[in-house]
Amino acid sequence: MAKLATTILFSIFVLSLRVGAMLQRPDAASLPEGKGKDLVATMCIGCHDLNTAVSKRATTNEWRDTVNTMVERGAQISSADNAVIVTYLGEHYGTSAAVVAGQPAAILPDGPGKDVLMNRCFQCHNQAMWNDLRQDRRAWEGVLYRMVARRALWTEEENNAMADYLARVRGPETPRR
Repeated sequence: MAKLATTILFSIFVLSLRVGAMLQRPDAASLPEGKGKDLVATMCIGCHDLNTAVSKRATTNEWRDTVNTMVERGAQISSADNAVIVTYLGEHYGTSAAVVAGQPAAILPDGPGKDVLMNRCFQCHNQAMWNDLRQDRRAWEGVLYRMVARRALWTEEENNAMADYLARVRGPETPRR
């Protein structure tokens, strides 16, 4: 009986994280204007929520590789649309000149949780991936739990420290740099 109650409570918790994350998702109107906006809004969200699709920062060549990988995985994108999408993503979601490879700590403010973020998240990601993303603590916690589901290894304490830190420095009210 206790196991069933725990399973139900965990399911409710996970569902509440998903609903909270859905409420934080940007919509197509929040994408920057430009040729390719409509294609990104329609093609990428066939498989991803918009937040996932535009949270990455990459060079145009890296975006080309990413879009080509999506086509290989079944995305129905014509060659002409592929080129437009890649150009749009490279222009609006390219690597930031402010992010210097190997030095993301310089532009992140100090605070509790920064060291955990630097040691855990930056093993796979760079800061540019979420530099423009703004979410509350609950949505950040959902992102971190999704990383655990993808085999990220950190403790509950580390997860909480990162969620608190990200909510403070990349919360809905923090200005974009």
